[in-house]
Amino acid sequence: MEDLIKKSLYIKEENVTLELIYRLNFDAEKSCGSLKIFSGPLLEGEENYEIYMELLDCGISKEDLDVVMTKTIDQIKSGKLDVKL
Repeated sequence: MEDLIKKSLYIKEENVTLELIYRLNFDAEKSCGSLKIFSGPLLEGEENYEIYMELLDCGISKEDLDVVMTKTIDQIKSGKLDVKL
């Protein structure tokens, strides 16, 4: 079982990239990961512009992380989460 989850998803229609980093089975901190939204695609070796960040509490399952990601994508596409510059 992997302990570190890293996911990145570029949404072309909105020109943003979601990045999820989370440590499973870790409870020594209040937060075990984050979901960040960057403007445009992530470019290696470049400074990417962060638009939004949400800290994720410890104790979230791998399946629930997929729900968090899907919910955030839905909020972006519906306009509930404004990511326009």
